[in-house]
Amino acid sequence: MIRATLLYLFVGLYILLMAPFGMLWRWITGKSAIFYKLARLCIRTAGWLCGIKVSVRGSEKISPGVTYVFLSNHQGNFDGPVLVHVIPRDWSALIKKEMMRLPVFSLVLKQVQFIPIERSNPKDAHSGIERGAKLLSQGKSFLAFPEGTRSRDGQLGEFKKGVFIMAIKAQTPVVPITILNSANVQPPGAYGVRPGRIEVIFHDPIETKGMTLEDRNRLVQLTRDAIASSLQAQDELKSC
Repeated sequence: MIRATLLYLFVGLYILLMAPFGMLWRWITGKSAIFYKLARLCIRTAGWLCGIKVSVRGSEKISPGVTYVFLSNHQGNFDGPVLVHVIPRDWSALIKKEMMRLPVFSLVLKQVQFIPIERSNPKDAHSGIERGAKLLSQGKSFLAFPEGTRSRDGQLGEFKKGVFIMAIKAQTPVVPITILNSANVQPPGAYGVRPGRIEVIFHDPIETKGMTLEDRNRLVQLTRDAIASSLQAQDELKSC
């Protein structure tokens, strides 16, 4: 409980103090890379404070200079920060519209071109997908959790198709990612944070060139199978 409280205080103060500096730098240089550098510094420090370690497999599969759509399973609150830390790209994301109500932080999200959508509003979601496809075509990688929310039992939920449509429209390869053990660090809905090791596995990129929207279900299944393979391997090890 104390660890979690210190973590939230640190992150909140860090954002309040560093966001104005980042915005000033963005205004002077016209570049948003400073926000990602500041975010990674914050995440590394927060991980050290909480005793959280991260191991990565398969990062060599990410080719320099290639735009990707990174798609991951979603186990806990640390998934997003961990992926900011380990993905060797500055990326954008589709986010819940309510996140834009957060003071100061919402200004940072705008600067890095995160796209807020209301999933219950089909028109709004479609508009977000179109904007995301345009950014992908311009060379901006994307991250998304196709389940849409954190898993409560560790099992993969149903994948929403919007981000797959976005990848196909931009003809951008998809990189499936499996996150293991993040629920042990902080289970969904829990306040406390426990020390532990989170593992991130990058799977082989799935090429979308030549795919049409009729291929979206196949792309969903290929991505799901890749992510599930590491979850299944972990379950098999636990049962031994």
